[in-house]
Amino acid sequence: MITGYGSVETAVEALKFGAFDYITKPFKVDELLITVKRALEYNQVISENVSLKAQLNSRYRLKNIIAESPSMRKVCEMIERVAPTDATVLIYGESGTGKELVAKAIHANSSRNAKNFMGVNCAALPEPLLES
Repeated sequence: MITGYGSVETAVEALKFGAFDYITKPFKVDELLITVKRALEYNQVISENVSLKAQLNSRYRLKNIIAESPSMRKVCEMIERVAPTDATVLIYGESGTGKELVAKAIHANSSRNAKNFMGVNCAALPEPLLES
């Protein structure tokens, strides 16, 4: 915002209403150019942030699981059925089979998807701890 009537009150009010910066007249062209450059950079960062959040949110959706075989299609159907419920799910299988990908897909499609996901490698836990 550029104004000829600079005061702390109007500056605070302008910033509250979304002004990026508050410049009073007379101003130096260099000062204005720096402010415009900062505003453009800020806008770019916000755009990138929104884009990255969208990518992150869609990363573990079912569309990211390639399911050509009948057994994988069944897995995707199970994910769709279990994700909206409060059921506890145990995912097991050999190393490298996509257990964490399935867990993240369940989380991403659940009502708790706004909360953090934390994968647990049960193979790294001692057996007595698992049984407790």
